[in-house]
Amino acid sequence: MASAATILCLIAVAACGNDATAQFKAGYAAARVPVNRTLLEVAKAVRRTPGRTAAQITRRLGVLSARFGTDLAPLLALRPPARVATAFTTLTRSMRRVEVDLRETYAALRVGNFPMAQLALESVRSDAAAAADAGAAVNQKLARAHR
Repeated sequence: MASAATILCLIAVAACGNDATAQFKAGYAAARVPVNRTLLEVAKAVRRTPGRTAAQITRRLGVLSARFGTDLAPLLALRPPARVATAFTTLTRSMRRVEVDLRETYAALRVGNFPMAQLALESVRSDAAAAADAGAAVNQKLARAHR
C-alpha cells in the first residue's frame, strides 16, 4: 500500500505537468496571434491589386518579412511538453522555412527578378500550408492533454 507521502508526491508531480502544459498552451496561443496576423497580411500584400506598383508591393513585403522574423521569436522560444514536442518541432521548422522564403521573395523583388520571386512565393505558400497542418496537430495534442 502506498504511503500518504507517496500519493501526495504523485499528485504534486501530476499537477506540475498539467501546469506546464497549461502554461505552454497559453504561451503558444499568444505567440501564434502575431505570426498568423503577419501571414494574413503577406497573403493580402501579394494578391494582384489594381493600382499597386511592384515597388509598393516590394516595400510592403520587406516590412512584413522583417516583422515575421520578430513575430516568430516568441514562438521559437517556447519549450513544449513532451506530448506535443514532435508536432511543435515540425511547426517551428515549417515557420522557419516560411521566414526564409519571405526573405528570398523580398530579395528577388528588390532586384526585379520576378521569376525567382514567384518561385520563392510558391515556397511561402507550400511551407505556410505545412505550418498550418503542424499547428493543427499541436492544437489537437494540446486538446487531448487536458482530457
